[in-house]
Amino acid sequence: MSPAPARPAATVLILRPGDAGPELLLLRRSGRSGFFPDAWVFPGGRVEEADHSHPFVGACPGLDGASAWAVAAVRETFEEAGVWLGQGLPGPDLRAALLAGSTTLADRPDLVADLDRVRFFAWWITPEEEPRRYDTRFLLTRVSREEVAGASPCQIETVQTRWLRPEDAVALHHQRELFLAPPTYRVLEELAETLARGPDAVDALPPPAHPIQPRLVGGSANPATRGEAAADGIAVLLPGDPEHPSPHPVTGPTRIVLVDGAWHSAWAPGADGPRVG
Repeated sequence: MSPAPARPAATVLILRPGDAGPELLLLRRSGRSGFFPDAWVFPGGRVEEADHSHPFVGACPGLDGASAWAVAAVRETFEEAGVWLGQGLPGPDLRAALLAGSTTLADRPDLVADLDRVRFFAWWITPEEEPRRYDTRFLLTRVSREEVAGASPCQIETVQTRWLRPEDAVALHHQRELFLAPPTYRVLEELAETLARGPDAVDALPPPAHPIQPRLVGGSANPATRGEAAADGIAVLLPGDPEHPSPHPVTGPTRIVLVDGAWHSAWAPGADGPRVG
């Protein structure tokens, strides 16, 4: 059976200044969602047809010829979190209309997405083993506290918000207080590692040249697909793992494994690096 096609999607890591370091906006997905229900995620969603024609200024390095991903990221950030990364003033009525599907950003040419505000941070494609798949570009933006003072969940796709340092979000996941999908978990780890080198270290990173398309071992990572609680033994194999065929290895851990109900980064047995479990 052929794998399901990977739908284009985009998501945004929103960083604001915090007293103890940069804080990241996380949204809790609705429990009715068919894709990682109740998971804490970054605002984002599928690239829509109107995203290909909506006006924008600037450019996101690494997304040359794929600006619709960045436009979708800007739009989804407004829809899901109420934060607008562009020119013009959209207003709450437009947010409600977009969520209801009664209009698109193409109907508001006065609103211009500002692609200079986002940078390409990570690129993941859902494993072929999953029935619902996405080709997702993770973009990152820096905002002031004033810009996100009104950030709020849409109460349809997202139902709760939290601002956390990336390392704190990872720790809360290990304590079973935040449920994360494997890509979200690993991107949070990578962001925490990058910010530990300095607040401007993110700006020095080159955009990803190749996507990460994991292999699944031991069952689906998506609870909605499993229809049951997570069981230890599920492993997400990343490029560079001995059991992954990709010629473009990741830097760092090559596996994300489920241990006591939480994801942990690990190396393949026999490889250099710390192990979990």
